[in-house]
Amino acid sequence: MKRGPLGALPQLSKNARRALTGVGALAFLNALALVAQAVALASVITTREGLPLLAVAILARAGLSWATESAAARAAAGAKEELRTQLLARSFERGPGWIADRGTAELSVLATKGLDALDAYFTRYLPALVTAVIVPPLVGAWILFTDWPSAVLIAVTVPLIPVFAALIGWYTEKRVQKAADVTELLSAQLLELLRALPVLTVFGRAKQQATAVRQIGEQHRKATMGTLKIAFLSALVLEIAASLSVALIAVGVGVRLVHGDMTLMTALVVLILAPECYLPLRAAGAAHHASEDGLEAVRRVAEVVCHEGDLHGPQVHEGHPHGPLVRVENLRMLRRGGFAPDGVSFEVRPGEIYRLEGASGAGKSTTFQVLLGFLEPTDGTAFVAGDIAYVPQKPAFAAATPRAELELTIPGADDIEQVAHEVVAAHLLDRQITDLSTGERQRVAVARALLRVRHGATVLLLDEPTAHLDPVTSRKVDKAIKRASATAAVVLASHREKEATDDETFAKVVTDEPSHESPKRLPIPWKGAGLGVLATVAGIALTALASYLIARAAEMPPILTLSVLVVGVRTFALSKGVLRYVERLVTHHEAFKLATSLRAELWLRLVRTQRRDGLQRLVEDTDTVRDLVPRVLVPPVVAIGAGIATTILFAFIDPAAALTLGGLLLAAGLAAPAVAVWTERRASTTLARGRRKVARDTINAFSAAPDLIAHDAHHRLLAQLLAEDADLAGETRKQAFGTGAATAIVLLATGAAALVCATTGNPVLGLVPLALAEPLAALPLAAQQRKALQEASARLQFDAPERPEQPKGKRIRLENVDVRWPGATEPTLKDLHLNIEPGMHVAIVGPSGSGKSTLFALLLGFLQPERGIVELPRATWCPQEPMLVSTTVRENLRMSGQHDDDQLREALETACLPEWTDRLDTVIRPDQVSGGEAQRLALARALLHDADVVLLDEPTAHLDEPTAQRLLTHLRRDKRTILHITHRPDEAARADLVLDLGTPAYR
Repeated sequence: MKRGPLGALPQLSKNARRALTGVGALAFLNALALVAQAVALASVITTREGLPLLAVAILARAGLSWATESAAARAAAGAKEELRTQLLARSFERGPGWIADRGTAELSVLATKGLDALDAYFTRYLPALVTAVIVPPLVGAWILFTDWPSAVLIAVTVPLIPVFAALIGWYTEKRVQKAADVTELLSAQLLELLRALPVLTVFGRAKQQATAVRQIGEQHRKATMGTLKIAFLSALVLEIAASLSVALIAVGVGVRLVHGDMTLMTALVVLILAPECYLPLRAAGAAHHASEDGLEAVRRVAEVVCHEGDLHGPQVHEGHPHGPLVRVENLRMLRRGGFAPDGVSFEVRPGEIYRLEGASGAGKSTTFQVLLGFLEPTDGTAFVAGDIAYVPQKPAFAAATPRAELELTIPGADDIEQVAHEVVAAHLLDRQITDLSTGERQRVAVARALLRVRHGATVLLLDEPTAHLDPVTSRKVDKAIKRASATAAVVLASHREKEATDDETFAKVVTDEPSHESPKRLPIPWKGAGLGVLATVAGIALTALASYLIARAAEMPPILTLSVLVVGVRTFALSKGVLRYVERLVTHHEAFKLATSLRAELWLRLVRTQRRDGLQRLVEDTDTVRDLVPRVLVPPVVAIGAGIATTILFAFIDPAAALTLGGLLLAAGLAAPAVAVWTERRASTTLARGRRKVARDTINAFSAAPDLIAHDAHHRLLAQLLAEDADLAGETRKQAFGTGAATAIVLLATGAAALVCATTGNPVLGLVPLALAEPLAALPLAAQQRKALQEASARLQFDAPERPEQPKGKRIRLENVDVRWPGATEPTLKDLHLNIEPGMHVAIVGPSGSGKSTLFALLLGFLQPERGIVELPRATWCPQEPMLVSTTVRENLRMSGQHDDDQLREALETACLPEWTDRLDTVIRPDQVSGGEAQRLALARALLHDADVVLLDEPTAHLDEPTAQRLLTHLRRDKRTILHITHRPDEAARADLVLDLGTPAYR
């Protein structure tokens, strides 16, 4: 892997190579403008001549700064677009197994937050780096031509800066890698917590996890702050080295002025240009820590993109038109010490439906993974001819709505409505996928596969496509699959038998969840802001004292009279660097503490609301607030403090100059942010929203990788993401145009102040305004990003009032109850009456989407009734989606409470998982266990919880018939009240009471 300041960027990005050339040319022109400005300014101060040249030089520097900022921002947007595309494409090439091993959350963070760190690299570090290569030699050459002793001192001290930077950079390299590891781990841990949030809430352990969320944030803060301390130390060393070197030059020039060895004009030129020999190197060193995160992300992307490894995707072959399209011979896969499948063999021809048989955990889903090319068989062969359509056990989707998902699968298809109607999903097409029930999502997945068969796929793989469907809908889906088998070879895994009833009904459409977001005002980090003001004032004092030292030396006084000024110059040279170092540490510490606090508070809001976009809020929005607070809230305080201090200084020297300076600073402080906001045309807000969308689409893409790859839709999704990135690049250009224009205004205002004040002949008044460009330059970006900060803060502090704890009884009693999902057009359940005595076994039936899960959400406290009388006991829950986390079996079971191993084993026995009783220390990943095994683990976890009512949401959906019967027999022994959602009439027949939500009386 390539090292150095550019890393692997030039190899991976054309935009990076173009940026080097463009910024280099602009830096060369800027060096010429610097020399011209220094000579003209010195001439105006000493002779009142050179005003036209000074005005032209100021205009040129403003224009070049504008151009540099725009070029750097364009390069950043282009490089991120290139690298994100390469990362996604290569990840999909390497297959869903590799993505799962690498980590969906980790890859998503790398592709979004990681690459977003390149903004700082291109806009701050790269221009400083190129300027450091070009400007010091050119400016140093002019100083050598003007005053060789100063040039010699510069030549001796300048090389110390990159040496120090390299040494400290080498020391921090491993720390940066560790911080990046912690950032990825943070996302992975939060994803695990969010995956289990609903069951943690039911088990009464969700609020306790706020402590875990806070601890995760603290780990991230400590790791990052440990890196920043060293990175900021680098900036401190560079700042002190540069400031002391300039101070030595100023003192040396002053001594030679006292002895009459040089003119005042020459001394002023040297004093103006000398800092420019150190400033680029200092800026590059100070910005190096900002570049490290970006370069670390590039390094990790390069590991994925450049690594030569096995690529896994659907393996298709040309087959004979009348021969088998699927052939499996003696297929064996090693899994947890055994083989599953173990010696499976079959052939399937067009027009045939082959049914994969076997108990849960026998390897049916694994067989599909082999046929898709996602897994390499341990033994045996698997052959597929033609294109594949696939319905997984747990469908995942990359688009926001079913219609968009189907259009992504087959662009331009005109039979989407027809296919959706075949599987009773036409009314779902324009719903948000996140609002769909498990059964509704299954129907969308079947429609997606059937659409692909209609458009040329010859192999249809279905992994329990009707597991969560009511009998009527299941029958219709089976008929649609039968019709598809006329042109395709079908391999079907299912534990269901075909059953039928007479009619079905559907829940009403749910619109987007409303958002009531009214954030509190974020606190300004006053300690950091105060230190920032002191550091800036120290820099201004350094310039003022150095200028005054030269002015006094030109009068040739006794050398001892300058000693106080010499000490003052050295003191402010040291204090400026130290104050800046402490200010950065304190500001970032305050920002991280704020982020940790907001993240923990947000977790409690998510517990109360169970929102679906928690990961983006916990990671993306919290990090946005953390990053923007120092950039948005601190710069105005620093600029105001520095402006007032400088104006007061000028008032003691020349009141007229103070009025001029104050007026120009006020104009720049108001005009620059206004121009930045106006010219960008809300680009910063649009950019923040666009980044959130890219982040959401990226994690959806990685999560849905198996479905996308199986249907060869990942190429189209990549094209969509590329188009989104192109739109982001356009918004970045608008933002850069506004920021560059505002920076140009700042340079023009400070240059004009220097020009006007220079006519007084006082070097202090002529040089100090130039030192104010730095604090003022941060205002435009702060103004642009203020709206983005407010929006991110609002997403963290949305309204989530604490719900009053309802009294718990022993029975379930509902009278005249209406229940509505947030944003629904009307209640899903209306005028509901229910009275269930303790110990009853109740079967809940009804079509998919009729409100069964809504009833459970009410009983669990996730939804509050709009009206009616509600009496609820303590409940435990086994959901449709098992919500397991990537840890040991023991820790998954203990999510329901602290239990000893004997209790855990007993629960596993009850859940028909006797072979798992000696696997308590086995680390599992949700995608590594079969659907039936995951369901029974979730059931064992639910049975362990101390509650009066057991809510079971289709616990036998993924089980073979014998295992399902055994499980139900075990559950009958439980003396607690059991509510059991089922689509199997034989299971409902065993219950004491059947509640049919498809009946109009219950609607």
